[in-house]
Amino acid sequence: MAQDMSTAGRGRAPWIVFVVVAALLVGGVVWAVVGRDQPDASAAASPSPSWATPTPQPAAFETPAAGSTTEITKPPTDAEVPLDQPAPAVAGATVQLVAVTTGTFTGDVPGEPSGDAITVSVRVVNNGSAPIDTGAAGVNLTYGGDDRTPGIAVTDKTARVFPASVAPGAEAIADFTFVAPLAAEGDVRVTVDLLASEPDIVFVGPRP
Repeated sequence: MAQDMSTAGRGRAPWIVFVVVAALLVGGVVWAVVGRDQPDASAAASPSPSWATPTPQPAAFETPAAGSTTEITKPPTDAEVPLDQPAPAVAGATVQLVAVTTGTFTGDVPGEPSGDAITVSVRVVNNGSAPIDTGAAGVNLTYGGDDRTPGIAVTDKTARVFPASVAPGAEAIADFTFVAPLAAEGDVRVTVDLLASEPDIVFVGPRP
């Protein structure tokens, strides 16, 4: 009887080893499958921000100091000059209307009028010893005598213009065209603003 039990025990031992090994293999496969579906802890972790918090900038700024300015007051016009006469010297310059002509004007610039026109040619002669700034010189025209209705300044592409300055002993001529009805009664007035520090020069006479 003892011999039979020993023989039976030896026959079951290989089967026990096989079952254990099989269980370990199945457990390893299951663990591999489950572990593959789990997220990587290192990949799931959110990266820490690497930038620094900006320093707030001041909202108020210092007011810059004002620069010095010189106020220029234009002197009043003393007298009027006939259209065909030269004006008294202004800052060493002689100003004269060398031509006052009539015609018609056709506006090319949007908004410019067309119609009867008066063109005034102004000559500046520098008799002084320093250049005269003529870059900002302006000319205006009114018609209708004391009504002083302003003529409309227009752009004539063929007109002569003043240079930036007129040298001592030199002269320059510029043309200024204004749309104004030629049938209007009364004198015309041509105002020449040569320099901001000098009085305007006003020429008056019958319309051409």
